[in-house]
Amino acid sequence: MTRMILSVASLMVLSCCTPAQAALSAFPVDGLARVRRHDAVFSNTTASIKAARNEYEPFQIVVRADGEGLKRVSMEVSDLRGEDGHIIDRRHVTLYREQYVEVTRPSPKSKEGAGWYPDALIPFVNPPDGRPLKNARFAGAPFEVEPKANQPVWVDVFVPKDAAPGTYSGTVTVTAQHQEAVRLPVRLTIWNFTLPDTPSMRSNFGDFDNRVAAAHKVGVKSKEFRELERRYAEALAAHRICPPIPGYLYPKANADGSIDSAQSHALLKEWMERFHVTGFPINLLGSDPLAKDRERNVKYLQAMYAYLKTNGWEKFAYIYVLDEPNDAAAYEQVRQRAKLIHEAQPGIKVLCTEQPTPDVPAWGTLVGSVDVWVPLWTLFEEKAAAARLAAGEELWSYTALCQGEKGRDTPYWEIDFPLLDYRIPAWMSWRYGITGLLYWTTVYWQKAGDVWTNPATYGEGKHPFNGEGSLFYPGADAGFPGPVASIRLKQIREGLEDYEYLKLLADRGQK
Repeated sequence: MTRMILSVASLMVLSCCTPAQAALSAFPVDGLARVRRHDAVFSNTTASIKAARNEYEPFQIVVRADGEGLKRVSMEVSDLRGEDGHIIDRRHVTLYREQYVEVTRPSPKSKEGAGWYPDALIPFVNPPDGRPLKNARFAGAPFEVEPKANQPVWVDVFVPKDAAPGTYSGTVTVTAQHQEAVRLPVRLTIWNFTLPDTPSMRSNFGDFDNRVAAAHKVGVKSKEFRELERRYAEALAAHRICPPIPGYLYPKANADGSIDSAQSHALLKEWMERFHVTGFPINLLGSDPLAKDRERNVKYLQAMYAYLKTNGWEKFAYIYVLDEPNDAAAYEQVRQRAKLIHEAQPGIKVLCTEQPTPDVPAWGTLVGSVDVWVPLWTLFEEKAAAARLAAGEELWSYTALCQGEKGRDTPYWEIDFPLLDYRIPAWMSWRYGITGLLYWTTVYWQKAGDVWTNPATYGEGKHPFNGEGSLFYPGADAGFPGPVASIRLKQIREGLEDYEYLKLLADRGQK
């Protein structure tokens, strides 16, 4: 009897300590795939990626609970070792759990409809210092996986500028409570060329200011906000997007239009160099720059241009003269303001979110007034754009909402559209000589209330615009003061890296 009790007790101990059978499985997936919770089982066994130096290259590891649910799932990546002994340290590899968000009302023209979308990328550790995250509403790791469900993990690999070309190998190890660890091989091929630090595609993705401050519950003029602002800027720059220049870094404008840069110059210089800034927007002063504030603006523009030229920044200067002029009066305002700018200080360019051909011919033309054309993708005209490029002007492009006539769809930047929509605009830009990309903001959260659970960031009624103006999530909910990137932002980065490949090829006389 005693022997039987001992045997039963032994079996009970073994059953609670022995890993469950085949409950945990893991598979590598390409970075362009969007993995849904209940997608079919995957068959890949090796994560194989290729990259230039100074480039990020992603892949995903899909963790699947094949039987019972999984608890305390985590993951780590080894150093990547080359055949010749060179090493890519594991600190250049970043892991993010992909947080699902539910689209209940599809965006207009939605290609993928309602459902759960992996989007927010929650880091496993605190980005500023690498420490574990605490008190997160949405945690990175460890995490749980429901029975018969998938949980993808995003893996970003950064290749340093001094990395030796060749093939590197490493291992991803996936662990879970009461499960045998799963190890997956990683193979990285580094090509013998380097992407530039400064992006070749210029950009303007809007400011942070009150929206970020409100989401993180800090004052917009506080020390905490300045630290937050810098972290959001770092995140944009890491995705080859030009971060906005904070207002406090601009030279002070005096009452007569002269400027004083004594207090701000050192900080501005550091910002420009640290983030490889490619745009220096200048605002006209006062409420009436064409009349009572005209003289002040003339002096201000001249002083600003002289200051920028002294520091080698004049080529970045532009004035975003008016947003989407859409009637005769707005067109006339663009012409009058452009005339003021061009007369006051040649060299400061006039940027306008408009196409060269007006919607209504009676409005007149903006040719001769605009230096940087920024047409909406759906209003882009190849012939008119080519003519402006031939005249020596610049061509950017932008998107907003899901605009355009039926049957003339372009890429749209809503969550419920294919991820390829975020990558191919850079390819289109190269094809048509477009050298800049504009998006109105990355942090439009307030309309949704809780952007983590409600992706309807813009619009009302039956068809909201899911994820419009929201490429980041506020990191306060993930346990740290900073931005949480989206998978959509990663795809924009991938496209901008593709653009660098094309430019490097063209610089060598190839197509």
